[in-house]
Amino acid sequence: MGMPEQKYPRDKHATISVIVHKKNEFANIDEYLKDCEQRYKVEYFKKMSTTEQAWSEVMKSTNATFNNRGKNIVLECLQFGGNGEFWDGFHDEEEINLYFRKCYAYAIEKVGFLHTHENIICAVIITEPNRRNLFVYYLPITEVWQEKIMSDERSEAGNRLQMRDEYDMPMYRQRIEIDEPLLSHSSFWKARGGLVSYSALQEDFFKEVSKKYGAVRGESFSLIKNTTLRQQERYGRSEGDLYDELYFDGY
Repeated sequence: MGMPEQKYPRDKHATISVIVHKKNEFANIDEYLKDCEQRYKVEYFKKMSTTEQAWSEVMKSTNATFNNRGKNIVLECLQFGGNGEFWDGFHDEEEINLYFRKCYAYAIEKVGFLHTHENIICAVIITEPNRRNLFVYYLPITEVWQEKIMSDERSEAGNRLQMRDEYDMPMYRQRIEIDEPLLSHSSFWKARGGLVSYSALQEDFFKEVSKKYGAVRGESFSLIKNTTLRQQERYGRSEGDLYDELYFDGY
């Protein structure tokens, strides 16, 4: 008989991720939360009636505008979680609840409109038999964004063309509107770092929250352009390394 496989303890990992939703998915969110209420332990930090109603109320209270093309990302969710080893490090449910409260405070600071909870419509802890998560649903509303500078020239179809500089590059200007902010997934994350915004969020969350609870930050193999300077230094990443470019195997 062979020797039994030796199991080594896994590192503690705490997670943060961004989930995006279109307007036609609002009913799915309502159904998911209703199902969880019937099957699992559910605790709300902030509760909503329906996603549609809560979304409309925030749009009205913030006086936000958006370019409705029908397929826009109009709602996002920060999902906080962790593996079993991470949760085993807590003494009891009360301590886990306190951790999630810190996660919620972190969410308000990072994605809250003007660092408030005004654009957050729901925050809920869902504890299932094999996992637990905090979901924070919010509208990606930003008071700062880049808008195109339009010229007087028009295309053959009669549409105004974007102005270009001496190097033939499209021109933009920064716009700041606290009283009339913009609901825009792309502009929201561009204001938070653009290509490295998600990666920077994960790095910042590790530094500010999960590291203090013994979590270990997993190594990043993202493209160099999608990693932060802090990550590049910590993992010894450099331009031209193994993960610097997309790889295709030829099939």
